[in-house]
Amino acid sequence: MDTADSTYLTPEELETGLVNGTIDKLELEKLLTNNIHENENIDTLVHFFQQYIPGNRTMDEFIEKIRQYNSAQICGLVWNAQVIAYRCKTCSISPCMSICAQCFQNGNHEGHNYNMFKSQAGGACDCGDSSVMHEFGFCRFHGENRPKTQMVPRELICCAELLIPHLLKVFIRALRMSTVSGDIVTEQKLLEILNQLSNGGSAIQLYITNALSDRNLYEEFTTDLSMIRLYHYEYLTGEYSTLPVTFFVESLMNDSTSNSLIPFDTSLHTMLDEIMMWCVTANLPEDLVRFLLSLLPDFNFKLLFTETFLRFYGVIAQSLIDESLVETSEIPSRLVHISVQLFSSNIIAEYAMEKCHLIEVIISCIWHMFIPSTEHDRQDDDVDDDENILKAHPLALAVSDSTTGMVIDVEHRLIVKNVYWPLLSDFVNILSQEKIAFTIMENQKYINLWLRFLTLFQGMNINERILTQHIEYEPQAYMYAFTIELEISAAAMWCFVGHLKPNYPSEKLICVIKQIIDSINDWMQSLNFDINRMDDWKLTFHLPLHRYLSVFAYNTIYQYNIDPSLFLPVDNEKSLLNLMFYPLRTICGYYEVLSNIWLRNGQQVTIQAKTYAKSAFSSSMHDADLFLLQLLSCYIEPNIFVESLLRRFHVYSWLFPSVTTSSLDSTQLIAMLESVLIALCAIVGFQPNIAFRETKQIRAEIITTLAVADRLYSEVEENVPDPSPLSANRKEIEIILEQVSDFQTPSVELLGHLQQGKYTIKGELFKTEYDPLHVIMRCTKRAHFQNSLERFTNYIKHEGLFKSDYPIWPPFRIPTYYHSQMSNVQRILRSGVLHNFLFLCLNAYLNDKTITENILYFTIYLLELSLLNGEDTSPMAVDENSEDIVAFKTNNIFTNIRTRIFMSHNPLKNETEAESIITLLLKILHKQRSNDFFNIINNISLQQKINNPKDMSRIGDAYYFISNIFSLSSQMNEQCRITIKQEIEKFKTQHQQQQPTNTKTSELTAEQKRQRAKNRQLKLLAEIAESQKKFISQQNPDETSMSVGTPPSFNNEHLSTEQTITTATASNITTHTENSIDYECCVCRIAKSDSQSPIGLIGTSCLSLLPSLEFAQLDEYEQNILSYNSNKITLETYLNITKQSLTHISGHSYIANYCQNDHHLRSLLIQSCGHSIHVDCLSSYLKALHPNQEAAEVSVNNLLPPNTNFRCPLCRQTANALIPLFDYNDYLNIEDNKQNLTSIERLHQSMINPLRPNLKRSSDESCLLAFLSGLAAKCVSTEQLSANIPMVLPNHQSMKQRAAEFDCGTLRAQLVHEQLFYESVNKIDQKNIRKSFYKILHDLHHLGYPFHHQHLWQELTGLQCPSTTIDVFDAHQPLAPILVRDSITMLLQLLMSAPINLTSDEFDIIVQVVFNIEFFKSLISIVTEQSIENKDLTDLNDYMDLTKKYIKDITTDDEQIINRKPIDNLFQNQLMNNCLEFLKITSLIKYRLYTKEMPWITGEQPSALALANFLNLKLNLNGLAMPQWYCNEPVVLVTNWLQDFQISTQHHRSAMKILCLKRPYFYPPIFIDLPAKYDDLFHVHNEYRCEHCKKVSSNTLLCLICGELHLKRWYPVCCIYQRQRYTQHLAKCGHPAAIMLDIQTTLIAICLTDTYAYWHSLYLDQHGEEDPKLKQVLIRGKTLYLNLNRLAVLRTLWLTATFDYQIQNWLSYMSLMISHFDPILYSYYRSSCSHRVRIALNLKNIIYQIQPVDLLKGEASTDEYKKINPKGEIPVLLIDGKKLTQSLPIIEYLDETHKTPRLLPDNPYQRYQARMISEIIASGIQPLQNLSVLKRVGDEKKVEWTRHYIKIGLDAVEKALEESAGEYCVGNQLSIADCCLIPQLYHARRWKIDITKYPFITSIEERLNTIEAFIAAHPNQQPDCPEKEKSIKNKIN
Repeated sequence: MDTADSTYLTPEELETGLVNGTIDKLELEKLLTNNIHENENIDTLVHFFQQYIPGNRTMDEFIEKIRQYNSAQICGLVWNAQVIAYRCKTCSISPCMSICAQCFQNGNHEGHNYNMFKSQAGGACDCGDSSVMHEFGFCRFHGENRPKTQMVPRELICCAELLIPHLLKVFIRALRMSTVSGDIVTEQKLLEILNQLSNGGSAIQLYITNALSDRNLYEEFTTDLSMIRLYHYEYLTGEYSTLPVTFFVESLMNDSTSNSLIPFDTSLHTMLDEIMMWCVTANLPEDLVRFLLSLLPDFNFKLLFTETFLRFYGVIAQSLIDESLVETSEIPSRLVHISVQLFSSNIIAEYAMEKCHLIEVIISCIWHMFIPSTEHDRQDDDVDDDENILKAHPLALAVSDSTTGMVIDVEHRLIVKNVYWPLLSDFVNILSQEKIAFTIMENQKYINLWLRFLTLFQGMNINERILTQHIEYEPQAYMYAFTIELEISAAAMWCFVGHLKPNYPSEKLICVIKQIIDSINDWMQSLNFDINRMDDWKLTFHLPLHRYLSVFAYNTIYQYNIDPSLFLPVDNEKSLLNLMFYPLRTICGYYEVLSNIWLRNGQQVTIQAKTYAKSAFSSSMHDADLFLLQLLSCYIEPNIFVESLLRRFHVYSWLFPSVTTSSLDSTQLIAMLESVLIALCAIVGFQPNIAFRETKQIRAEIITTLAVADRLYSEVEENVPDPSPLSANRKEIEIILEQVSDFQTPSVELLGHLQQGKYTIKGELFKTEYDPLHVIMRCTKRAHFQNSLERFTNYIKHEGLFKSDYPIWPPFRIPTYYHSQMSNVQRILRSGVLHNFLFLCLNAYLNDKTITENILYFTIYLLELSLLNGEDTSPMAVDENSEDIVAFKTNNIFTNIRTRIFMSHNPLKNETEAESIITLLLKILHKQRSNDFFNIINNISLQQKINNPKDMSRIGDAYYFISNIFSLSSQMNEQCRITIKQEIEKFKTQHQQQQPTNTKTSELTAEQKRQRAKNRQLKLLAEIAESQKKFISQQNPDETSMSVGTPPSFNNEHLSTEQTITTATASNITTHTENSIDYECCVCRIAKSDSQSPIGLIGTSCLSLLPSLEFAQLDEYEQNILSYNSNKITLETYLNITKQSLTHISGHSYIANYCQNDHHLRSLLIQSCGHSIHVDCLSSYLKALHPNQEAAEVSVNNLLPPNTNFRCPLCRQTANALIPLFDYNDYLNIEDNKQNLTSIERLHQSMINPLRPNLKRSSDESCLLAFLSGLAAKCVSTEQLSANIPMVLPNHQSMKQRAAEFDCGTLRAQLVHEQLFYESVNKIDQKNIRKSFYKILHDLHHLGYPFHHQHLWQELTGLQCPSTTIDVFDAHQPLAPILVRDSITMLLQLLMSAPINLTSDEFDIIVQVVFNIEFFKSLISIVTEQSIENKDLTDLNDYMDLTKKYIKDITTDDEQIINRKPIDNLFQNQLMNNCLEFLKITSLIKYRLYTKEMPWITGEQPSALALANFLNLKLNLNGLAMPQWYCNEPVVLVTNWLQDFQISTQHHRSAMKILCLKRPYFYPPIFIDLPAKYDDLFHVHNEYRCEHCKKVSSNTLLCLICGELHLKRWYPVCCIYQRQRYTQHLAKCGHPAAIMLDIQTTLIAICLTDTYAYWHSLYLDQHGEEDPKLKQVLIRGKTLYLNLNRLAVLRTLWLTATFDYQIQNWLSYMSLMISHFDPILYSYYRSSCSHRVRIALNLKNIIYQIQPVDLLKGEASTDEYKKINPKGEIPVLLIDGKKLTQSLPIIEYLDETHKTPRLLPDNPYQRYQARMISEIIASGIQPLQNLSVLKRVGDEKKVEWTRHYIKIGLDAVEKALEESAGEYCVGNQLSIADCCLIPQLYHARRWKIDITKYPFITSIEERLNTIEAFIAAHPNQQPDCPEKEKSIKNKIN
């Protein structure tokens, strides 16, 4: 409806009339009727409200103005999932408190314990809500002290006040209609207006909430007949009648007097009620939820909303169950999003409890999720077993006429899909409110129902031991079972316990515990429990009721000092034994699993056992069970308790072999023997950690964790149980850590491997607090316990606290009980059964060699504790058959220890000799210490002493602790002392004739054998380590150099004779024939001299642009000279400017290249791991690696095929090059040095008569040529030196000239990178600098260098040289003046011309010759740039005067230059500093060629004077390096230089001024500045908006080189754009490597051209720990800080391109850009079927990878592809671990698994229309135009055929669209029909069909072609589309 035609009032008139009260009611009614009530066109409605609600202004202006009057006390900003927010523990009252980023920044949280986190389900800002957070945490805009605002002007709000109720009515009408039409777009448009208004703040929200909560308004709306008709009330009644009914659990409602159930009240009284109903039935749409939550700052509305939400809570719970049938559901997260905002407030939660049945609602919904309400809380026998979540309990005994207990089926879909999670989350959330928790505990109907509910989980996931065969299928149900217990049972339990305070009435707590015991008894009764009939081989780890009993009892005893006899049935021992049965069975089962008794059940049962005892869960599981055993042992008769324990652990047969037998083999029996000893020790001496945050318990846990190994902070934190969800603040861990440990700062180890910060236990704690029993209880792997014992032993030996050659025993502590009631656990030590068992253990150790020493020291420990608690002298309680079955007749340990018994019943050894515990101990001592036995027994103290036995040292070996047994018993009992003395004397008499003999191996115990084997192993490992250390020292004698990730040093003095890779000469070449090196192949181990095959170094060559990134700072003068308008210039730019000047002077660019070679800016960096290999061996090695690949064979003519990568066979480092190795034995014509000539004479003779040596073997020559040409081909990507790709050269420049430039450029590149290393790394010992292969490369390039620069030698020295044809240029060729040429270029040219056996002295001469030029260049730059005062410059005066004479042309009339800076008295220093760059490079060359010690310390700026001394330059008295001349007339030589300079100046003054400018100091490349805190970096770079598709992604990569932000995963609609952008970036920053910081992981990604790898993180937390998944940041709230040491290491690795030394696994960089888990679409760019699937994927915003399949080439018919799709068709989509075929079913699958946007309309008829149109195209047109069909039709008829059937099909589509079309094919919503239409129209145009006659089709196509998803899916946008077709559309093949 057109607004302009149907209204009489304008917005301005409406506003004026409302303000003045002059509005005509009839006109107003007409306005509302025509534009609202009778108008169902959403677009015109939206336009009307946007025009009229703001009144006389635009909507944006209205919102901006109305926001100024926002007076809301609470922020209430709502956000969705995955949004970053803040949580401050210092400010919070509720643990769920959260605030938005803006409120956090506007508040003051300095010094608070806050964190940034990523919201998992959405949230809202609580700033200003005093019920959730403290007022001091409010920002300045919220809370009671917020700024006061004025009243909203009437003229601003009047229109909105009038129209908002009508807007809500129209929105409700749209909701009603959408259920029928399925058109969700309509309501969405209206909802956008509502959200926009809500964003205006409290001033406008007030009118919205008033309308939503007005009962009269809604009553009028739903009763007025006209409103009923116009607003489709019938749709509401239809939907309301289908709402599921949820009932309260009958026992919860006080008024439930009959059998009928009470339903939840879902009646509708307000607009809010109806909107909530539609919201619930639509599965809580995100935008609608956000709108409703945005109104919650209005407190009254929040109360009403809470009430409404709870009334519909049951419907939501039912929706959760229904949605469990689909793959994914958004309901859980959105439900939690709502409930957290409501129930986190104690005011709202308590109101809901009192007024809205909060507790009854949530508990009822939880109950009915597991037990249907329609059957009065009972299981329906007719329900399908697949739907039944309860099943008969496997532990139940079959008894006739008895009801069998039920248990949860943990494999049911509700459990597997975690459907219960949101309800349980809400329950735990409300339990965080103390009043609610106490209400539930104190109300019997609540707590009883909750305990009944927990009964359903008692004994779930039963394991039954398999004996005959291994399990084939290992179910994953155990994971769900543990999740259930922790999330359902334990979380609620710790909430209850967490609220208990000392003032809580003890009688109420006792009542709760009794109810728990009653629930356990009821459960056992439902199982028909009989302790004598229970199956020993059924095992469950889940006993939530027993753990409730344990935890409540623990807190009752320790916090309230309540006697357990007040709640335990202490008078009924049978009941106590029944309570003990299942916890004991579970603990026993845990040890059975560790003893491999359940081996055939597979790995899953082992995982269960380890999870059960895991430290993080121990408080809720293992420790709770153990404490319950301890508690019950205090009241069960000790002998009965021990007997029950031995029976359950299957070792009862040790005591009573005639009564029972064991089903275990000997190995299992011994393992269980040790296990029962551990269990006994734990019951007596271990303190379970089920306290609520006790510091002493936390300290013990931390010490235990650190005793095993050094730990990261997160590892410590994870190993400290934190049972309660309320105790989120773990600051005390840090305090305790500081007390008990030393922090190891993050370090760099060998080869640059980075270590994170770790905590190491303080050594003295091993002596005082280390408890091995605690360790063994926490370690599921025995190796961890052994590690702690070894660390303890090492400390003891290091400190000299105990000297012994025998193994030191664990220092088991004498137990200390925190409560007197629990000291009664020691009663079991006064048990004759226990004493008899210990006796048998000692006898077994003595006679059975398979018994380990572990069993012995546990036995001794229990024996010691028995003696310390041996006061009881009462007789043992035995039955009438005791004479036959009990060895000891008393419970008195002092009697039993000396009582001899016969061993006729011993199952291990049948003997009649009587033994006692004392005699067994003596024999064990003799067995272990036979050599000095008589000495040690004489030292046993049997004197009575008064000392406290508990003060004895716990450090000792076997002898020490056994002797303590003798000492204790003799001190505490006189009769024991006499007996021990007698036994010792008797033992001496029996063995006095025996001499000590060496123990035979066969007589050793298993423990002694293991110790010997371990000693041998340690010795062998030490030898291997020493060998490795020796090898490393040979390769690199300094580990420090490795610490920055660089290769080891490479000096002759450290090389072995077998594997040496030194340079071909040492310091003096005169003896080169005597010092030849014999290299050895790392594969065949044959030396070079013994093989004819060429040999080479395994190396890597990579293009590096790093030198070009060096930068300098320019002053204003330098900018003017260079005509450069920035104060920062890169080296590449600077050299381009100078080369342009040289080209301008010389007239040719190739001459400029000769004068200034800058190929090192983009040259190769060559490195090697140092290992050598024969060419033949490498060829065989590569063939073995890739047997199925037809790669080019490695040969002497082609060392490595292009793009070949492999790993070194020895060290596994990546390589792509083979560097030939030659020595002087391989040369034919190398002349000897003429000993009778001076150095200059020898050198000059060599220059006059140049002779380059040849290689003896032709194969070596071929290798050299292949290597050099291969390097040249890689140097510059745009120029290839290859026979196959000719190079375009300038006129007059030869290929040899170009090759010579590459040679010198490559050598200089090595030097420049080494210079970068020296200038960037930390100080390192000079003898241990990084490995370099410069000498080898120097010789290789020298051998292949094509020229001798004789003319250059003459120009520099003034010595005459004959002109030859081997010089680069003709002698008459005009060149640039020598004083403006690059000195390093000339130096390298001369070195290439000099003999290969150049001596150090001769090298110094060449350096001096070139330095003469550098000196004058420096002098000229100073004179031309600055004025020099008249000072006595001594020997510089002549040079100064001569220079000034010839440079007047460049300084005349240039006052800016003359007066730039006056020269002070440090003129000499400036002159030397100008030459520093030359001195650095030259010194590096000398150091690498002759291994002279260089005075340049890495990380420090070198002294020019020191380098000059190192190079033996001529120095004057002032320490200034001066020119030295070798010709007779040096003045003439210098004059010629200056005259050439003058002539060029006269013709090219500007260019010469540039060349005379002093070279700026260039700094090494640096990274961009990074913030100190990762939070700051994350906020800036967390998201990236694509410039192409405008979508926002958080998968970002930040380049540390250039600062650009890139995506590692992108949307399909912009993938081509992002790929091109990333490729361009790699070309700029990827040589040698692009350094990218992954924002979502904090890790550094090292990106090469085609591979990438992850390095470490630059950001560590305060504990020096990485956080690669942002777990600490976004979940735990840790702050990460930039680690400057790691940043320096990374920069060094980058500058030296040595990442291979740290990173071994490189991956294809495509996997970085597209995740391995992304869907893969097998597609052909022109396929209609593929096209429509691409559209659907794009519309769903699913990131996917395209795998092209070329149909024209028949790729779909290959055997390989038919493995993917046997029919050989496309498309195929791999997604969600599934393989999907056929386009339409694929689209429907996507629509069901990815809900928005819907491609199948919700309205049934529209869904039919969409499918019908799709089938017309997919079944009626497309198959007839397929390639397979057209081939059968033939070429002659295929055009006619295709056009005919396409026209028929399009006619049918056009006819269908006449009925169905709106904006798109079906209404105004995109659908599957649109996905099919566009691909078909593409092909219609290909076949030149005129579609203009189809108006509906063309209009829809025009709209669809503007949507990005359709554009990106177009065939011409696909990666497999040929380039020529991308610009030519609709072409027919």
